[in-house]
Amino acid sequence: MCRGPVSPDDRNGSARRSESNALISRIRGRLASIRPDRVELTTASGVTYELHIPSAVFGTLGNPGDEVELHTALVAREDSLELFGFGSGSDRELFLRLQSASGVGPRLALAILGTLPASRIVAAIRSRDHAALQLVSGIGRKTAERISLELADRLDDLGSGKDAESGGADGAGALAALRALGYSSAESQDALAAARRDLADESSGTEELVRIALRHL
Repeated sequence: MCRGPVSPDDRNGSARRSESNALISRIRGRLASIRPDRVELTTASGVTYELHIPSAVFGTLGNPGDEVELHTALVAREDSLELFGFGSGSDRELFLRLQSASGVGPRLALAILGTLPASRIVAAIRSRDHAALQLVSGIGRKTAERISLELADRLDDLGSGKDAESGGADGAGALAALRALGYSSAESQDALAAARRDLADESSGTEELVRIALRHL
């Protein structure tokens, strides 16, 4: 959490996931610092949180001083509390679900999300595409097989892996387009959420999402 010590990944899955994750499900604040693997967010109350992030999130966050909102998961260990941040609620849920597989701790789950899109992760696990999972550093054949075996039937509620909040590839493209126009990550996400509420067609493409989102900015 707040600049807590970072402990090494527990590859045996013995890290105790906090039952209070729902109490800190999102954090909104200004970027105090940003690195490919972690960020510091300063909230309106003046508290600065350190969050570990997947490398894929790094390029979506903007620059220090920008306001962003991240979905968060709290991992409690005997000697530390760590916060992990994600661009969407479904990525957060997938992060937690991955850790229910034997031998997958928070660091490895984060590496999976940083290497493959959520939709590809879900598809690979459900189809038992071990080669795709082995693209992640730290995952060998046996680990890939174990993850698929234990999780293949436990991801049905995640669908194809497309996040309902981001709208999959179209949502990601729309978010990138709004960021390129100079809007902050938080502003862009709020506008896209409003656009999706306005649109009856959930399969609307990137251009339509951007057009409607701009009405809310």
